[in-house]
Amino acid sequence: MRKLLLILILCVPGFTGFIPDESLKSERTNGPPGFIDITVFSNIDKQFFQYILKQQCLPFTGGYKTGYALDTSFTRIVIPVKEFRCTNKSAYKDFLKLLKAEQYPNLEIYIPHYSNVNNDKKDSVVLKGVSIIVAGVTKRYDINCKIDKSGNDNKILNGTTGIKLTDLDIVPPVKLFGIVKVKNEISIDFEFCVK
Repeated sequence: MRKLLLILILCVPGFTGFIPDESLKSERTNGPPGFIDITVFSNIDKQFFQYILKQQCLPFTGGYKTGYALDTSFTRIVIPVKEFRCTNKSAYKDFLKLLKAEQYPNLEIYIPHYSNVNNDKKDSVVLKGVSIIVAGVTKRYDINCKIDKSGNDNKILNGTTGIKLTDLDIVPPVKLFGIVKVKNEISIDFEFCVK
């Protein structure tokens, strides 16, 4: 029985639902800056979930400073979990269940202002103390990202970071009688404009 399921998973196109999602990626690059892509890996394939930020540019007053924070304010990004997109309907349902979307409809990101953005290199920064709230669990991360300047005073921050599901009190799921095992670390790619 296990061999039959494994053959189905590996041989039937679309059974695991992984589609490269090039249509989703092209949509984000043609629109205004602002997206969050989550890639979830398993021992069989990977699934791609995308959210496009609706704001043109997020307020990030005070610019970039080094040293200790003079201001405890922050930029807040609220993402309705159900607005993530995925080409695989089954994976999308599992994603909503995993993030407890009914109980916690929003994923929230808090980026502290001022000195919590420390210059790492000329074109990159470390976002210090970024709080991420997923399924009611809050964790803080230091996130490396690049800075691209737009035509005005706005800046585009982009980067990639990895987050462990167990850090967020999420047990990596096992599907199809243990044949498909989701890996503990997910990858998050992001880009947004700050002013």
